[in-house]
Amino acid sequence: MTERKERNLFSLLNANSFLALIRQGLKVKGFIYVTVGNLVNAVLGGLFYLIAARILSVTSYGYITYYLSLSFFVSSIAVLGLSATISTFYPKEKKDDLIRESALLTFILGLIVGVVTTLYVFFFPAPVGSDTLYSLQFSIQALIGGNLDFLFTLPLVLGVVFYTIALARALGRREYRKFAFITSFVRVAEIGLVAVFYFFCAFSGYFLKDIEKLMLVAYIVPFYLVSYDYFRDLFSVRRASFHFAEIRSKLTFTLHTWGMGLAQASRTVLDKIVIGLFFGLLFLGTYNLAFQFLLIFLIIPQSLLSYLLPEKSAGSVRREVEIIGILAAVAITVLGISLAPYLINWLFPNFTGSIPTTQLISLAVIPATLANIKSSVLLSEERSKIVLVGYFSALVVDVLGILLLGQRFQALGFAAAFLISQIVLAAILWFSSSERFTRLINRRSHVDQQERTKH
Repeated sequence: MTERKERNLFSLLNANSFLALIRQGLKVKGFIYVTVGNLVNAVLGGLFYLIAARILSVTSYGYITYYLSLSFFVSSIAVLGLSATISTFYPKEKKDDLIRESALLTFILGLIVGVVTTLYVFFFPAPVGSDTLYSLQFSIQALIGGNLDFLFTLPLVLGVVFYTIALARALGRREYRKFAFITSFVRVAEIGLVAVFYFFCAFSGYFLKDIEKLMLVAYIVPFYLVSYDYFRDLFSVRRASFHFAEIRSKLTFTLHTWGMGLAQASRTVLDKIVIGLFFGLLFLGTYNLAFQFLLIFLIIPQSLLSYLLPEKSAGSVRREVEIIGILAAVAITVLGISLAPYLINWLFPNFTGSIPTTQLISLAVIPATLANIKSSVLLSEERSKIVLVGYFSALVVDVLGILLLGQRFQALGFAAAFLISQIVLAAILWFSSSERFTRLINRRSHVDQQERTKH
């Protein structure tokens, strides 16, 4: 009974221990570094989309969203769940072969899925409206001719793969300062390149109609600038690395986290592809502005999973960080609902339809926080199957919600679908990891074993 109370997060919440845990949590440098990195990543990453919303038409904004979403989704296929595998097992085992094999395998898979996606984009490009804010002065397509969208796909897919493994490497080694540097540098360089391209187009008059394509270039280049460690691991592979012994020994866990990553990417990326295909780029642009605010709001949940997974895998408990995360999630939700009307009316008067969508989707921060706390516990204990079931259940709920609610409520329906999927995810993870559920599963397994013994 005593041990059960010690394991229970909420048993710690008496007045004295509660305040003590908060003070202790505010001194955890690793979590602060991860949060700062994710904060810069979310704010400047969101700023990229906000700048796009400011200077592009809604349709061209949907174009940016569509191609970035497509590339992020297929890159999650190439990563193969190895980012979570590195963050979970490297703190326990300290085996560099795992990182080298992961770099090699993701490079091979990245090339394959990148080429396939490039062919898809070449033959099936997304339609882009001609109602850009700027008249045609000089066009890339006029210079070369034809559809050039496919040229961005392979570099973008590979860049995301390199970036993802570089972050996982930093987390697995518990190099939280490097994690913060990588995430921050990528976004700062990205915004800097956007500014350079924008002013070049504005003052020279060239490529004005293709500004969205130049923004894709600005998005791609920084990924390669922070991939030094990735390529160092890739070029240091030995012949034995081609046997992938470390990965094969963790294959079940890796496949589970791969499925989890695909489901997670689907709920944050594939949903935009579905919306773009079934409802059009106009509704996609309206919804995606609200979603960019959500990405900023999700800084705390993302930081919790990034930080807690390697810490718990190494044996640290970190209850104080969990409590701070929950309190911050509540505060962020309240601020999101309260400030959304003022911020959108002030900054994006053309996107006032996104106000109720932003307010509704802000409610997803709390269940997302609870889900990430429990995911870090389950993955550190190598109970990846429960997490996989939770994420795929949430994916099904999200896609069905988009198709059903979107028909009637458009962007507001998309937000409601995402909120419901987060609630379902949190409920599954917390219920499935409860002691009552565990005893029920163990009892059924024992009964099945007895029946097999009789036969």
